[in-house]
Amino acid sequence: MSTFTSNLATVATQVGVLYLIAAVGFAADKSKIFVQADAKKLVDLLFNLILPITIIYTFLNMERTEEHLKGLAFAFLLALITHLFAIGVSSLTFRKTDVMKRGIYHYATTFSNAAFLALPLAESVVGKEGVFYSSCYVAVFNVFAFTYGIHEVSGKKAKINLKNLILNPGSISVIIGIPLFLLQVKLPGILDGTMQRVSACNSPMAMIVFGTFFANCNFKNIFAKKEIYFVSFLRLILIPVAMLFVFKLFGVNSEMRTALTISAAAPVATNTAMYAAKYDNDTALPSELVGQTSVFSIITMPVIVAIALAI
Repeated sequence: MSTFTSNLATVATQVGVLYLIAAVGFAADKSKIFVQADAKKLVDLLFNLILPITIIYTFLNMERTEEHLKGLAFAFLLALITHLFAIGVSSLTFRKTDVMKRGIYHYATTFSNAAFLALPLAESVVGKEGVFYSSCYVAVFNVFAFTYGIHEVSGKKAKINLKNLILNPGSISVIIGIPLFLLQVKLPGILDGTMQRVSACNSPMAMIVFGTFFANCNFKNIFAKKEIYFVSFLRLILIPVAMLFVFKLFGVNSEMRTALTISAAAPVATNTAMYAAKYDNDTALPSELVGQTSVFSIITMPVIVAIALAI
C-alpha cells in the first residue's frame, strides 16, 4: 500500500470516528433527548472552560526543545498568513451581494471549524503536537473572529472591541500556556490527572454539539444554492491546498504541516450562525453553509490531510 493510500485510510478513519460521534448528537437532537438549545449552553462550557483546559494541558505536557520553540512562533506566523490569505480571497467575492449576506459568505470563507473539529482531529492524527500547533491557529482565529469576523457578519455595523482580542478564552489559554511550556512547569499528580480527564472531554463533547447543529440544517436548501457550492470550494479546497503549498515551501515539519492543514481544511465554523443571530443577520444561511461544507469535508479533509502527511 502506498504512503498516500495508507495516510488516506488513517485520516479517513479518524474523520469517520469524529463524525460518528457527531451522529450521536444528531440522533439525540432528533429524538429530543439533547436538542440544539441544550447544546448552545454546552458550547459556553466547551469554549470557556474545557477547550482552554485542553490547550493549557497540552502546553504543560510539551517538552521544551529547540524545535518546539521555533515551531511555536512559526505556527503563529503561518496561522496569521492563512487567515490573511483567506480574508484576501473572500474580499474578492460576492461584491454585488447584499452587505449582510456578503458578510456571512466572507465569514464562512475565512473561518474554519478550528476549535470544534480541527483541534480534535489534529489530536487524533498527530497527537499532543497536533493540539500544540492547532492551539496557535485557534488563538489567531479568535483575534480575527472578534475583529474582522464580527465586522463582516454585522454588515460592517459593529464596532470592534479591542479588549476582546486578548480577553477571550482561546487567547487567554494560549497566553497562560506559553509561560508554562517555557518554564516546563510540572503540576502535582492530582491536578495533572484532573486536567487530563477534563481535556479528554473536549473531542466527544465538541462533536456531539456539532451533531445537534447539523441536525437543524435545512437539508433541502444546503444543496440548492450555487453560492454555497462556491463557498465550499473556497473553504474546503482552494484555501487549504494553497496553504499546504505555502507550508511545504516554508519547509514546515510533518506534525506542524499536518495540524495546520487540518485547521485550514475544516468546514465552516459553527459559530457563524451564532454571530449572525447576535448581530441580527440571517441565521438560516450560516446553517446551510455549515451543513454543506461539513458533508463535503468528509471527503475533502482526508484527501488533503493525507497529501499533507505524504509530501
